[in-house]
Amino acid sequence: MAVYTANANEVPLEKSGRGFSKYLIKATEHGATSVMIRHWGPDTDIPVHSHPFNEMFYVLDGEIEIGGVTYTAGACIFVEKGTEYGPTYAPKGGTVLRYAEGRST
Repeated sequence: MAVYTANANEVPLEKSGRGFSKYLIKATEHGATSVMIRHWGPDTDIPVHSHPFNEMFYVLDGEIEIGGVTYTAGACIFVEKGTEYGPTYAPKGGTVLRYAEGRST
């Protein structure tokens, strides 16, 4: 067991697959957990997909649209592993805290 900490103000913003991310906790091995702040712009267009791990999004600001449902600041979305979801858009831009449990590296 361990305790991991990070300060978002001290973590660099990195270009990620679709937008930019601040990795607060980055998986260093297969099956480890990642926690990140994900910044999505209006050009975000993520097709329907699934992951072999549980995933959670907490909307910090802006709007995120997943599968035709719009989520605003304060919304928490939990996606169980193996569940297809999407498409995902952020027509006005948005920021989410993303927890990816046991993601692959």
